Amino acid sequence: MKKLLGTLAAACALGASGLAGAAVVNFDNPALIDIDNASGRAVYQEAGFALSGEAAGFLTIDGLGTAMSGALVLLDGSTVSLMAQGGGTFSFAGLAAAPLDPQGNATLRITGIFGDSSQLSTLLALSQLSAIQAPMWSGLTELRFMAGGDLVVDDIRLAAGEVPEPASAALLLLGAGLLLGVRRSAAVRPGA
Repeated sequence: MKKLLGTLAAACALGASGLAGAAVVNFDNPALIDIDNASGRAVYQEAGFALSGEAAGFLTIDGLGTAMSGALVLLDGSTVSLMAQGGGTFSFAGLAAAPLDPQGNATLRITGIFGDSSQLSTLLALSQLSAIQAPMWSGLTELRFMAGGDLVVDDIRLAAGEVPEPASAALLLLGAGLLLGVRRSAAVRPGA
């Protein structure tokens, strides 16, 4: 019985660890930007998240960023919003950012909007491309980036909300039920 409970606990831990999936929006596919010419809004979708704003304020460019494989360029004064596709909450852990001009300086204001409509904001002074560790903001419904100067953003580290997808939760419960059923039937058999 102890072995079964240990196995069940390990299965649950493994299943739960994948439920809050980590994601990195790294802008490695710049062709994914959709522009609505009527409204002037643009949307970029990657890793289960959507980034949107004025089409004239941001673009994705190949050959920039931490791996030189693509990055987001925010133009001075522009604001873009990042949300989970299909709604829901998520967590933010950090990003890489720098001025577009390697000799220049820029600022990036990051504002997190939480499920209870409260907000937190931080202002980053940027001088060279580097990874910026942010305090983990959990329970976000939206993340806004506002550029003070032209800048490059890459590798936005996010995690989907703690609520599992229904299919993942059902699969985890089905597996646990099967383990218990097999154990119960083995215990009922004579001589088992």
